[in-house]
Amino acid sequence: MANAGKRHHDDNYLFQEMNMTAPTPSLRPRGVPAPKDRGFTLTETLVTIIILAIVTGALITIIMGAMRSKTTTTNEIESAQVATAAMDWIADDLRSAGYEADLAYPSAPQPGIAYIDSTQVLICSNKDPYPDTTQVKRGEPQAYQPSGNPRPGPLNGTSWEPPVKYRTGAEVTRYTLDVNDDGVINAADLAMTISSDARRTKNPNDYVLVRQVYGDSTGGVLGNNGGSPEKLAMVRAPGAGVPAIFTVYFKGSATPWDWAGGPVPSTRLGEIDRVLVQVTTESPEPNQQQRYARTTLRTQVQVGRNKPSFLVNTYAVDGYVYWDKNKDHVKNGTDVGIDNVAVRLGQVYSTVTNAAGYFLLRAPAGTYSLKHTPASAFGNFNVPDSFVVTIGPAVTRSFADTALAGGYVVSKVFKDLNSNQVKDGAEVGLSGLEVTVSGGSPVAVTDANGVARQFVKSGAFTATLTVPDSLTCTTTNPYSGTMLPGDSVIVNFALTDTPPGYVNGKVYRDDNRNGTADAGEPGIQNVYVNVVSGGGSVTQGYAYTDASGNYSITVPSNNPPGTNPYYVTVIPPPGFFSSSATSLGPLLVNAGQTLSGKNFGMAAYQIISLDASRVLSLASVDLQEHDWTGTNTATAHGDADLVLGADAGGTDNISVWFNQYNSTPLYSASPITPTGYTRNAPQSVIAMAIDTLDTNAPSSRPDLVTGTKAGATGNFFVWFNQNTSGNEGFFPPTFSTGQNYWTQDVGDVTSVLTMDCAGGAHPDIIVGTRSTISGRGSIEVWQNSEAATPTFTRQEIYPTAGSIPLNTLGEVAAMQLADVDNDGRRDLVVATKTGNWTGELLVFRNIGNTNGNRFTCVFDEPLGNNEAATSVACVDVNRDGKIDIVVGTQTGTNSGDLIYFRNDTVGSSVDFFTRKTIAAPGIVTALTAGDFGGTSYNDLAMGWRQDENGYGGGVLIYPLDVGTLTNNGSDPSAGAIKNFVAALAKNNFNYGVNPVTPSPPYLTDFAAGVKTGATTGALIVFIR
Repeated sequence: MANAGKRHHDDNYLFQEMNMTAPTPSLRPRGVPAPKDRGFTLTETLVTIIILAIVTGALITIIMGAMRSKTTTTNEIESAQVATAAMDWIADDLRSAGYEADLAYPSAPQPGIAYIDSTQVLICSNKDPYPDTTQVKRGEPQAYQPSGNPRPGPLNGTSWEPPVKYRTGAEVTRYTLDVNDDGVINAADLAMTISSDARRTKNPNDYVLVRQVYGDSTGGVLGNNGGSPEKLAMVRAPGAGVPAIFTVYFKGSATPWDWAGGPVPSTRLGEIDRVLVQVTTESPEPNQQQRYARTTLRTQVQVGRNKPSFLVNTYAVDGYVYWDKNKDHVKNGTDVGIDNVAVRLGQVYSTVTNAAGYFLLRAPAGTYSLKHTPASAFGNFNVPDSFVVTIGPAVTRSFADTALAGGYVVSKVFKDLNSNQVKDGAEVGLSGLEVTVSGGSPVAVTDANGVARQFVKSGAFTATLTVPDSLTCTTTNPYSGTMLPGDSVIVNFALTDTPPGYVNGKVYRDDNRNGTADAGEPGIQNVYVNVVSGGGSVTQGYAYTDASGNYSITVPSNNPPGTNPYYVTVIPPPGFFSSSATSLGPLLVNAGQTLSGKNFGMAAYQIISLDASRVLSLASVDLQEHDWTGTNTATAHGDADLVLGADAGGTDNISVWFNQYNSTPLYSASPITPTGYTRNAPQSVIAMAIDTLDTNAPSSRPDLVTGTKAGATGNFFVWFNQNTSGNEGFFPPTFSTGQNYWTQDVGDVTSVLTMDCAGGAHPDIIVGTRSTISGRGSIEVWQNSEAATPTFTRQEIYPTAGSIPLNTLGEVAAMQLADVDNDGRRDLVVATKTGNWTGELLVFRNIGNTNGNRFTCVFDEPLGNNEAATSVACVDVNRDGKIDIVVGTQTGTNSGDLIYFRNDTVGSSVDFFTRKTIAAPGIVTALTAGDFGGTSYNDLAMGWRQDENGYGGGVLIYPLDVGTLTNNGSDPSAGAIKNFVAALAKNNFNYGVNPVTPSPPYLTDFAAGVKTGATTGALIVFIR
């Protein structure tokens, strides 16, 4: 009974459990009461379960609430983060609106905001690439090109479309939800590929906000406006309960623009004072109530800070030119706009209508005459035919035109392969050919299908095709017909290949240099000869001379019609220059005719090799050294000496060779007294100029200006030529006392010129620099004091002088003086490097000798993608009496170009719009223009370097007799010069007046400074 009330377990229980056997039950003896701790009663169990359920339910409720709270918080945070990012981007660009925009463009300055409505904005600013005015000035993208592609909808054929590609490079940045650019925001936008993120979220209200940058030459391709969309955020489009993304306030108004009136009109963009930006975003996941967390962030941006208010205000004159079908002088009903109609405001401002017939002009306040030139199929229905408008404020006027009685001449031009005068089979239309009609639209050009469509008035007309020389028209040309009102006439022009003609001649060695192939003068083999037209732009045929120097070229006959003459041209073979013209013509060739006797004479250079080292710069002039007999200075030789500038690293970074005319050789191998000498400049002599700077007798004896790397004592120096007995022609041992000068930017002086530009009697100094800031430089004018031994004082610094766009100038690579506008004053031509592979050409008009802006920038043009200027030459390439410009460039570590800018100046408007680019064999390092053979016209000599880390290279002569820059040059050294030509100079080196003046002709020679290594080189003189 001792165990009564206790649980009883057999001692073998564990053993039995382990052996998977049931334990032996412990039997309670009869009469022993049952234990009292048997467990929970049913009631107790039910109560416990109920309590546990209540606690569990409460815990679940708390946990689910926490989860909902977390989801809501997460959604709100995500929404706020997205809104913040989007708003920051938009606000930053809006603050930059108008940054470096073309605010000075005549009639239509570039606005800071190009377009804005409630959901999108297009901003003009010059931010990409950044910075765009130092290392990468005028980089890509450039300003938006209205004629390029792609074009954002708001700027495509609308009143907001820019009239031109603006000049400063300010691109257009767009923020929009309209990703398919159809003018509306709807499901079609969500279907676009770029909206894939919005489609993946559960939120049906998500739209993708994108940022796009539009600017010409994107990716280095002219006409490519870029515009690739960049996803910024998923936002809620404006609508019920959602505010507009943009709200606009005008200057002096507290009332916002009402978007019910549409976008801000183009005429009022300049009045925008501030923009309220409100970006609304929602979470991608809903909460338990299937609602999306929404966040709206707001900021207000003042947008006018980058646009100075002191500029002259301009006002809009706009309207339509339209077909007034019902002749009520009101544009309504079925009246339609007429595109491409010229509209003129006064004598300065003009534009053309867009596809809707709309035009927009801007001008300062005043009274103007507004006129238009009706399209060929229309007449002016307005009486009078023009308006007199007084603007300030804006004015709207429209022109009602009516259709003329007549119809269209449809010309179809095709290559008639089977000569049946019918376009059939595989015969295709010929594009780009001119058709002229009488009695209507005077000239049209055939399209890609060979079709031209021109309106003519009722009655008789003629249609005339201008036929290329290589083709013959087998149908009637000109065609005569009669036009009935509302009719059309199809005119077929069937063209077949023109029978060929032939041009023959010989390239010979002109031993006596008389320009005539004489007996015994041998031919020269393997010389390239071609026949060209179109100013050298089209090659009609070519050949290489045979073993006897003869050639024969087959060309299409060009007579009749005889309107496009040919020229036969030659590239002198290596080691030769032309003793006759390198271009013969004009030539008219009949079918089957042979033009013979088109011969070219060649003569070999006399080459003199001199010892030099570390070449950087080169000049030539008669230093008037003591080479006369006794004291009789009248017997001075008057011959051309050589002055060479070199890298620092020795005591000879100025070397002088006196010309020994008429001895042989003309120059001693080394610059050693008495036939030469050396001097030591304080630093590497990058540039030099030689001119008569002082008035000490004789004032005609030239002095030296050296531009150097920045050193301890200055960056440019003056060396006065000595006039004492026995020292004539010798510069002092060091720069002349007190003649060390610093430019303000303390950079390297890369170019120096001399010209009287400050109003005195003697030359002043113009200095170009490479600043201590990469991609920056300056030009300074230093005035001659006019003392017997003058000093020089800084008068101007460009910039800020000179009205340079953006007030920024790149590193000056080269400068030249040339009268580009034919006003009798030499202007300043500057080529710069603005980045590793970018550069610019600038032309400064010489407006007089008054201190201030004596040079004003009238032309500036980026050289293009991967074109950093290295050198420049001024020469009349096309022989029109106007000085053209050729810029040498570096396009990579081992490549460069020659860029020919044709002078298209008309009156006082300086322009070099037309350009031609040809590839050089390497980096262009030096240019000089002179008559180096052929006719009396100038040619171009070019030094080049194979690689910026090596010393390979050479020299080439480009003949310009054909009137354009040829694609290939000739090596005057015949392969002897295989190294980097760092500098060139020209003169008539084998000429002197004493002791015996040579017989004419007097020919221009040139010298090349060659670097064969870091410390080795040569000076090669080419005598013709």
